Amino acid sequence: MTEWLEAAAAVRRIGAGSTIYVQGGPGEPTDLVQAMANDGDCGDGCTFVSISIPGVNRTDYSRLHDKARGIGFFGTPETSESLTSGRIDMIPMQYHAIYRYLAEEVDVDVAIIQVGPPRADGSFPHGLGVDSQPAVLDRAKLVIAEVNASMPVGGSATPVPAGRVDIAVQVDHPVRELRVGQVTDDVQQVADHVAALINDGDCIQIGIGTLPIAVLRALVTKNDLGVHSGMIADGMPDLIDGGNMNGRRKTMDTGIMLGGVSMGSQALYDWTVGRQDIVYKPISYTHDSALIGQIDNFVSINSGLEIDLFGQLNAETLKGKQVSGTGGSVDFMRGAARSRGGRSIIAMTATAAGGRISRIVPAIDRGGVVTGLRTDIDHVVTEHGVAKLKNMPVHHRPGALIEIAGPEFRDGLKDAWRDMVKGRWPA
Repeated sequence: MTEWLEAAAAVRRIGAGSTIYVQGGPGEPTDLVQAMANDGDCGDGCTFVSISIPGVNRTDYSRLHDKARGIGFFGTPETSESLTSGRIDMIPMQYHAIYRYLAEEVDVDVAIIQVGPPRADGSFPHGLGVDSQPAVLDRAKLVIAEVNASMPVGGSATPVPAGRVDIAVQVDHPVRELRVGQVTDDVQQVADHVAALINDGDCIQIGIGTLPIAVLRALVTKNDLGVHSGMIADGMPDLIDGGNMNGRRKTMDTGIMLGGVSMGSQALYDWTVGRQDIVYKPISYTHDSALIGQIDNFVSINSGLEIDLFGQLNAETLKGKQVSGTGGSVDFMRGAARSRGGRSIIAMTATAAGGRISRIVPAIDRGGVVTGLRTDIDHVVTEHGVAKLKNMPVHHRPGALIEIAGPEFRDGLKDAWRDMVKGRWPA
């Protein structure tokens, strides 16, 4: 039977040395996290495991106690120092592998989650998504749920059984939002090029950020689009309500919009309430590349920080520092490669830092990492056009990428490639 407690009393049930899973994304249980921070003993010798999403989750759990540590899969501004010092163990994993790691490798003592108000049968709705929670809920020795009266509840997802929640804490607060920046002219140009690659009836996946939202807004001329994605995002409501996105031609999960979680603005969250055309599934389903490969005309749309002239993508480090994570982009790229009529798109502005830095580089710098292999990359899009790298020979790729680089960087990239060829493949 579920025991109802105040947050401060609930966190005192967490034993020293526990391994603690904390739900990430918009479902972060913020009142319970604050209660742990306020309790001087909570977290003693504990290891915190969470999928903290940059721009959404801002807590460094490893700092909740002097003797606490963390396990993470993404870098965020808030965890940068702890990642550098080794207080947080960063494990590079594609998103589908994180689920298996949580389900099979981590001995979770305590799972701390957020849910919506109980249903008539006593079960608790997940609210804004399922994502990684099922991986730990059946294995955790103690489940503490923040039951949020303000949790938007919509979509179809298997709820958390009443008997699975050991301790419940009644709260009432807004959930975490993902805020994105303004769509600039160059971002809009990239989005327009991406939209030109999308056909009526395609099933799409998008990543996180301003550019994917701009892409969605550019799809208003398309019809019968489907969604199979890690997230339901801002920009989708207008397409769904306008009839552009209905899933009618999906070869799996026909007629529904499928995602792991809704993540974006409060307006998006409010829109999801009561909708049954949205279905939330765990990562083991949303990011299964073999399953995705069974969806015809699947198109993955993701971004990155830089791509080199070999076609290798870095989407997670800057100057040797972990600023994001591998995430699910490669899962979706590989699913798209298996899909009949499928395509994957890496979309980014050609430059960063106000035009001072080229995102197309000769080679990934020392300290940088390769997120997407050159064998994974299909289309690369900037505001200057599209480079289709799939099936393109190595010696043709630099030219294709240089054509869509910032004009002021093209000559330097050509010179760099000539030097690399001379050094690596002597006549």
